Amino acid sequence: MIFSNQNELKMVISKSIKLIVMINLNKIMMMGATTALLLATSCNSSEREHRDKAAEPVDSTIDATTKAKISTADIDMDGAEKAFMLSVYSQNIYVTELTTLAAKSKHAGLRDFAKKIAPSYLKLTEDMERIAKGKGLLLERKLSDTQQKEIKAIKELSSPTLDQQILQKLQSLQAAYTTLFEEAKKLTNNDLKTYASNGSAVIKQQQAETTKLINEANETGSQSTRPGEVSIK
Repeated sequence: MIFSNQNELKMVISKSIKLIVMINLNKIMMMGATTALLLATSCNSSEREHRDKAAEPVDSTIDATTKAKISTADIDMDGAEKAFMLSVYSQNIYVTELTTLAAKSKHAGLRDFAKKIAPSYLKLTEDMERIAKGKGLLLERKLSDTQQKEIKAIKELSSPTLDQQILQKLQSLQAAYTTLFEEAKKLTNNDLKTYASNGSAVIKQQQAETTKLINEANETGSQSTRPGEVSIK
């Protein structure tokens, strides 16, 4: 292209420079928009990942008291109180099953003892259900898997082994009750503290007779397993 003078040349150069600048600006703006979009996508992904992690279940290794605190967040009761209630209630149901099994014993002393203490554990069960209901907690009269296996194993026994196993279990549970009721003194709930105090008195009344019956049962036959244990099939 031939320009007639220098002014025309300058105008063409000027327009060319402006066009080049505009093209470069457009490229820069497009790159910026792409970068912003990528950053936004990355942030959203991170946020979703964070939410997903927060929704994961509580670690199974967490202690029972902490689990109780989490699961009772909407109930006016702390984790220690719920842990106490569930432990005692579970033992109440188990002891009731043991007293029922004692009815097939050939040991008259054990049959009479089981018949005498059964109402005490029924009352302990009903009282705990009443306290739990007041707290909005529903308790189910059901044995744990381990307890079911032990009861099943004991059912297959006969006297004197049956007598020994039932009595040894009762003695072991009495010791567990004593520990639970002692720890309950630290609780703030007055209903549970009163329950523990009454329960402790019940257990103390039974311990001496349980020990006496164990000695009698041991004299009538040899033990088939170690004290306090049953063979679970």
